[in-house]
Amino acid sequence: MNSRFNPGRRSAIRFRMTEPTVTRAKISMLELVFPPVSNQEAVWFREVPEVEEILRQSDFYIIGGRAEIKFSDFEKDAADATLSFTVSVEGGPSDYVTLHIKDLPGIGEANPDTLYIELGPKFVRFWDGPVKEDGSEVLEWFTTEKLLWSRAHEWSGIEGLDRHADLAVYDLLYVGIARTGDSFDRLIAKGHHARTAILANEPQRFPGARVTDETYLFLFRAESLVMQTFEPEHDFQDSDFEDNLDRKHVVADAEKAFVSMLKPDYNKIRFAQYPKGSDGLYGAGFLRYGYLINEDVTFNTAQGRVRGARDPQGFISNAADFIFVDGDDVRLMVAGVDFPNHASRIP
Repeated sequence: MNSRFNPGRRSAIRFRMTEPTVTRAKISMLELVFPPVSNQEAVWFREVPEVEEILRQSDFYIIGGRAEIKFSDFEKDAADATLSFTVSVEGGPSDYVTLHIKDLPGIGEANPDTLYIELGPKFVRFWDGPVKEDGSEVLEWFTTEKLLWSRAHEWSGIEGLDRHADLAVYDLLYVGIARTGDSFDRLIAKGHHARTAILANEPQRFPGARVTDETYLFLFRAESLVMQTFEPEHDFQDSDFEDNLDRKHVVADAEKAFVSMLKPDYNKIRFAQYPKGSDGLYGAGFLRYGYLINEDVTFNTAQGRVRGARDPQGFISNAADFIFVDGDDVRLMVAGVDFPNHASRIP
């Protein structure tokens, strides 16, 4: 896998084969529907209808752990309309960022004379009037994880923070899916056994921290690219380019792939028979298939690491590790080890 593919395109490639066949392959990319949120923030966001609507687009989720990130050393420059500060993982790496306020997506044509900034160790908010007063609204905001996510997605107005991927490294605690419904119902709105067990049993990662602030929820959706090869004399039909597979089968298979390979501590069922199974992709007509995380986040377990990587233009990044299924064989392919991780793409 030394090329990047545009996930918005379905490929029809014609080769002359010794045995006339039609073969299919599928690559599924896990993409966050919303920036990662701490367990505490998830409780707050549960009461925000606009956020709930976005979170309901997910049916694959991960629970991770990492020491908190804190903002510090704020410096405001009124003349240049910038806000600079340090971004640090408690007891870990740090970096420096400058926000060019007028260029941030949510600021737009806001009147600079009525713009107020609210600062804290874990958030920055820009208001169009006095902070928290009646009639004032938040124009743009950043939690610690949203800032990392926004930098990875190359938002305008964010300068620096080049180590965002180094700060977005988490312990992989649990992988789950919503077999019916969505991740919001499964993970946030209702009681969740693994989330409860993590809050009860995980140790502090930094002295004085609360486990609820060191536990993070990642809500993903799966975006898939299907590739097919046809015999030279194939009579093409519209149905050749339709992917009629239920997306719940994709996420069910993705759950088994990640759990069987990485064995998160709080997943009690490890799917030892994967890739075999009745509700995934095994036997669904794909010669090969696989999964990657299309975000600049890394998850560690005692069994190994899986590193995601994002191409801001929407292509598949060669810097992302890849779970690859070929028949009954399953491998975690590491970028830069099992395949080149230099930038290249099919136009």
